[in-house]
Amino acid sequence: MSNALAEFGTEFGSDDLALPIQSGLTDQGSDVLERAIADTHNSVGQPRLGAPSGLRRDQKAAIIVRLMHMDMGELSLSELETRNMVQLVRATADLSFVDEATTLAVIDEFLAEIGSSALYFRPGLDNAIGALQNHLSEDASAMLASNKPANAPEDPWLGIQRMDPAELADILLHETPQVCAVVISKISAVKSAEILTHLPDELARATTFAASKIGRIGEVAVAKIGAAIAQAVNIRNDQGALSGDPAERIGAILNFTPGTAREALIGSLENQDSNLAERIRKIMFTFADIPDRIDVKDIAKLARAVENKTLVTALAGGEKTEPDTVQFILKNLSKRLAEQLAEEMREIGEVKPRDADAAMNAIIQGARDLEAQGEITLITQEE
Repeated sequence: MSNALAEFGTEFGSDDLALPIQSGLTDQGSDVLERAIADTHNSVGQPRLGAPSGLRRDQKAAIIVRLMHMDMGELSLSELETRNMVQLVRATADLSFVDEATTLAVIDEFLAEIGSSALYFRPGLDNAIGALQNHLSEDASAMLASNKPANAPEDPWLGIQRMDPAELADILLHETPQVCAVVISKISAVKSAEILTHLPDELARATTFAASKIGRIGEVAVAKIGAAIAQAVNIRNDQGALSGDPAERIGAILNFTPGTAREALIGSLENQDSNLAERIRKIMFTFADIPDRIDVKDIAKLARAVENKTLVTALAGGEKTEPDTVQFILKNLSKRLAEQLAEEMREIGEVKPRDADAAMNAIIQGARDLEAQGEITLITQEE
């Protein structure tokens, strides 16, 4: 009931109105108020009085309190904050005689507000947290408690608290005992104990001693330590925008580079870093590598993996540049298919280098696709 009164008396009632308003009217059985309510409606059940003029809303609330008190003897107003109770008392002190018409009009207005679908919210972040605290996660509560907007960067300590103890201990290996002490003092005791078990004995002892000597530390310093630990974690876990082995990336690029340009690039690289150039050669898989990288029993699968025109173009173009590979492919196909391809190669005639490179690259891509599908297994250089 006190919450309903606080809502009705807006000037003093800015608190959350959590209790059911009707409880003060029906559950408490206020005969006086019920009779007054009955008198505020005409025979068809519609309010017959307009809003009383000349009264503040806190004074109207005081009238409702007086009516309830007349019937109940005692009315609990414990839900009201002190400042609101003070204002209610002052509003009561301002009143003297209130005639029947005014009283009925106040009740009529009170009932209208109870029956409306309007909502009243308790202003202020603390009040909102209190109303919803049973539904808030720890992270949400911590962010709200720090008064940060919803789109603000996450408190680094929240992420640190969620980390695996062994991983966090590995990060702390490179920190001073004082920093480690701040970390174990900031996060939960359970996780701190686990971290200490993962630290070397000497660092664990020094960290524990440092934690026992920690006095007051400024929020800025603690925030900086949290940010530094979080940054170390990010650097440790971040694979960068270009993931994977750089040599493998270069090898994949050179696979599809025209032969003459490819050899020139690798030759230049050998002059600068012969070991890297050798690694790239081992990673690369070009048309010239087919005899060394594809098993003879898989050549027929490779031939079927590309269009016939592409295969003929690659073989015709490779007769001058990669004759060993061309013979290796033809030799390991059926006699009838090899003769058919040889006939088509003669018919196609001379092939432009660009077209030959494109066709050879298509065959290499076909081999890569077969490998990805598990149809063939490429032979490694070591094998």
